[in-house]
Amino acid sequence: LVSAAKLAESWGWHDQAILTIAQGRYWDDLQLRFPLAYRDAVEQQSERQTLDPAWVYAVVRQESAFMSDARSHVGATGLMQLMPATARRVARHLPETIRVNGEQLRQPDLNITLGSAYLREVLDGLYDNRVLATAAYNAGPHRVRQWLPERAMEADLWVEMVPFGETRNYLQRVLSYTAIYQSRLGREPIRLREQMPPIQPAEDYARASISKPTAG
Repeated sequence: LVSAAKLAESWGWHDQAILTIAQGRYWDDLQLRFPLAYRDAVEQQSERQTLDPAWVYAVVRQESAFMSDARSHVGATGLMQLMPATARRVARHLPETIRVNGEQLRQPDLNITLGSAYLREVLDGLYDNRVLATAAYNAGPHRVRQWLPERAMEADLWVEMVPFGETRNYLQRVLSYTAIYQSRLGREPIRLREQMPPIQPAEDYARASISKPTAG
């Protein structure tokens, strides 16, 4: 299984390599389990959107395992599993003209461009909190706002209280994958606790937004 996984990786079949190495329960080969495919596109769009490329990679890894033609049962497509309607809406706010359909979303560079822009949009809409934005990428921003606590709580506790099991697992994986990708990218991994600020009530976020000084 390990040999088959290495062969699949050499052919660029990253999803098959990830699946096969997992079947072999060979957890220590991070190069196979967490590839740095499409690195130029990920780093370029991360810089453009002011995002941590390790976080973008973690989302790609969880969403599609680098299967560029992945398509979910609800129609989410490509590396970052974008719904065509969401991709078209995001594309309208980019300076360049981009025409989007389901087939085009299978193009890695375009998918990463639109997926990173959507991730930035979600992050901006959820108080620049990566934990909330990660949950929203899976479950939708409106649900995450409904899950905000009445009192401030530690982020790891909030994750455990997310009512959707799929989203809880998604959060745990993306946050841990981010730390792994920080290492894979040659950076010193940041402790998860430092990447998970406490979750505040909605009114506290609203007050902080109002009181934030504006430039100029």
